[in-house]
Amino acid sequence: MALDASSALAEASTPLVRNAHRLDGDVFTMLAAIAAALCATPAIAVFALSLRPGEATAFGGALLRDGAFGTLALTLLGGGGALVLGATAACLVSLCRFPGRRVFEWLLVVPLAAPSYILAYAYGAATWAGAAPLAVQGFWGAAFVYAIGLYPYVYIAMLAAFSSQYSCALEAARTLGARPLDVFWRVALPLARPGLAAGGALAMMEIAADYGAAHHFGVTTLSTAVFRAWYAHGDLRGALQIASILLLAALVFLWFERRARGRAAYVGRSTRLSAPNRYILNPTASVGAFLFCASLILFGAILPLAWLARLALLHGNVEDIAGPLANSLILASAGALGTLALASVIAVIGRRGGALGRSASYAAGLGYAVPGAVIAMGALGAFTLLREAGIVGGLSSGIALSALLWAYAARFSAAGVQPIDAGLSRLAKGLDDSARTLGAGAWRRFTRIDLPISAPSLAAATLILFVEILKELPATLILRPFDFDTLAVRAYSYASDERLLEAAAPALLIFAAGLAPIVLLARGIARLRAGERHP
Repeated sequence: MALDASSALAEASTPLVRNAHRLDGDVFTMLAAIAAALCATPAIAVFALSLRPGEATAFGGALLRDGAFGTLALTLLGGGGALVLGATAACLVSLCRFPGRRVFEWLLVVPLAAPSYILAYAYGAATWAGAAPLAVQGFWGAAFVYAIGLYPYVYIAMLAAFSSQYSCALEAARTLGARPLDVFWRVALPLARPGLAAGGALAMMEIAADYGAAHHFGVTTLSTAVFRAWYAHGDLRGALQIASILLLAALVFLWFERRARGRAAYVGRSTRLSAPNRYILNPTASVGAFLFCASLILFGAILPLAWLARLALLHGNVEDIAGPLANSLILASAGALGTLALASVIAVIGRRGGALGRSASYAAGLGYAVPGAVIAMGALGAFTLLREAGIVGGLSSGIALSALLWAYAARFSAAGVQPIDAGLSRLAKGLDDSARTLGAGAWRRFTRIDLPISAPSLAAATLILFVEILKELPATLILRPFDFDTLAVRAYSYASDERLLEAAAPALLIFAAGLAPIVLLARGIARLRAGERHP
């Protein structure tokens, strides 16, 4: 009798469970569609408006040609420099033993705290004052700033790749009599090739998307061409066309990156927690390794930071930056919270799988690969289409700020998805299915399981998003309301007017704000080698 009762109860509850699962599917489908639309709408608007009929002029004109050449040249030279510097530093720290190695292991990440345009302002001011032994200006100055400021992308990726390599493979090569260079070229570097490619791709994407440094040094790139076509020539259609080329390039790059990553098959890691014994360098090589790592930190952080601090002390007018500082904190806080909500939804949906979940993740990655100027043009384009349809009226301050927050969410959601997804990876297999079987709905599982488990990652993602939005320049420059300056905009305005003394204080504050997530990242790198027992 008891068995019959339990069977009847199970049969009665089966439709309820199926309905709950179907409702869960509907909820996640709706959330995935909203997330994908929020991230992809600016891109769709750029393409739609750039192809509208207009004056019979060449697509993009001479600005497109010059911008494409400048972007390609800077990407190859600056990105190549970052690739060489970052890979060399990672190899020295991971495979060799020399004085100061443990300190350099995390200190080499510090230059990442300063955006490229801040380094450009610092070196430009030092050159203008005659303090720099070599003039840092023009195309070569921009390439130098990109190489010395973006090498940490390659360094971090290579360091992670070296940490996951087969320790036994490296030691086997040494046991068989391979010289250090042979071990590096024939064993370590091939195993670390995915990290090298990923770091180099990130650095080159940052160069293609950057506006402030290229503008400061007077180099025409696709990002600066968008602004010149719109502001200098009054050609909104030409600006949209150039933006569409940038967007198309980002789409192609993202497709190739995802395709290459999907085909990659790098197997396993060593079962040993400790790293292989490092090569003990001779005194001359040790000095060379020390000087190389020290020079990266010196030119990438210490010298520009010290020069900005000197200029800020000479021009100590706090009133000039009080308003922009308050605006930056408000905008970065609101943008970080909104972007965090979108990133959390995309991360959870991505783990649930499905075509729409993959579409949302791809749209988020596209937003991070696309320059901020293109995202801003897309947000303005979407507003133009809504205004033509009679849905909205003029571009008021409230609508402008809303569009700016939307641009932040579309641009930086991928930066929030990565740490959240890493936190959710700790979710035990079957835990979600167990909660569904017990009747927990999608929202309850999200708030009672996903969020508590990923709480540390959520805090890290919030900090990263806050700093990313605080440093963002091109989208803020385009979409901000009239007389609403942030620290980035104020520093850019002063630097554009050659008032580098006044630009130092807001630039220094942006630099200082970027140090917080870098310290956290450095602590993570220190934990990366937790199993090591030797220096």
